[in-house]
Amino acid sequence: MSRARLHLRACAAAFTFLTRLPTYAIGGHDTSDLALATTYFPLVGTVVGAIGGFVFAVSVLVWPVPLAVMLSVAATVLTTGAFHEDALADALDGFGGGWNRQQILAIMKDSRVGSYALVGVALVLGAKLVALTTIGTAQLDANLVADPHHGIGAFMRALVAAHVLARWSSVPLIWRYPYVRPEGDGERPSAGRPFAAGVTSAYVVAASILSLTIVALALGLRGLLVVGVALAVTGLSGWFFDRRLGGITGDALGAANQFVELAVYLALATR
Repeated sequence: MSRARLHLRACAAAFTFLTRLPTYAIGGHDTSDLALATTYFPLVGTVVGAIGGFVFAVSVLVWPVPLAVMLSVAATVLTTGAFHEDALADALDGFGGGWNRQQILAIMKDSRVGSYALVGVALVLGAKLVALTTIGTAQLDANLVADPHHGIGAFMRALVAAHVLARWSSVPLIWRYPYVRPEGDGERPSAGRPFAAGVTSAYVVAASILSLTIVALALGLRGLLVVGVALAVTGLSGWFFDRRLGGITGDALGAANQFVELAVYLALATR
C-alpha cells in the first residue's frame, strides 16, 4: 500500500471514530489504521470547530448571540454524536461514585446515568455556553462598527482552536499511560483499546505540530496562552487518571477532551 493511501485511510479512520461524518466512503479502513489515525485527531477538531463556527456565523445574523452560541454547540454535539459528552458522563459517575479502581471501572461501563453525570455534564455544557457567549459578544462588540464579519471570524477561530486542542489531548495520554480496562470487560466498540498499543512518540510529535500550526494560524500570539492551558489540563488529567486507575480508559480520554475544550474557552473569555 502506498504511503498516501495509508494516510488517507488513517485520516478517514480518525473522522469515522470521532464523528458521524460519512468519511468511510472516502477511504476505507480497519483497526490497523487507528494508531496512525491519532495524528489526524487535530484535523478532526478543525472540521468540528469549523462546523460549529459556521452555524454560529449564520445564526448570529438572525438571533441574539446566546441563541447562536447554543445552536453552534448543538451542531458540534450532533457532528460527533455526543461522543465525548457521553464519555464525560460515564467518567463523572465512575470517579464520583467509585472508591477504588474496580468500582470506578464497573460504574463507568454501566449505561445508566447517575447524579454525578447529570449534574456534571450540565455544568460543563453550561460553562461552555456562558464562556462562548462572552467570547462571541466581546468579539462582535469590538468589531461591530468597523467590520462585524471580522468579529464572527474571530469567534470561529476560537472555536476551532478549542476543538483542535481538545482532540489533541487524547494523543499524548494514549501514548503515555496504559489502557487499564480488562479485555472484553463490557467496553463499547468505540472505546480506546484499538489505539492503546500502537501510538508512538512520532505520532505524538506529528499531532502536536499539526495542532500548534492550526492554533497559531487561528489565534496568533494568543495561541500561546491556550496551548499552555491545554498542556496543563492534559497533564493534570493524566496524573489524576494514573493516580485513581493506574492508566486510562476511553471514558477518561473523553473527559479530558471536554475539560481541555472548556479550559480553552475560559482562557479566551478572561477579561
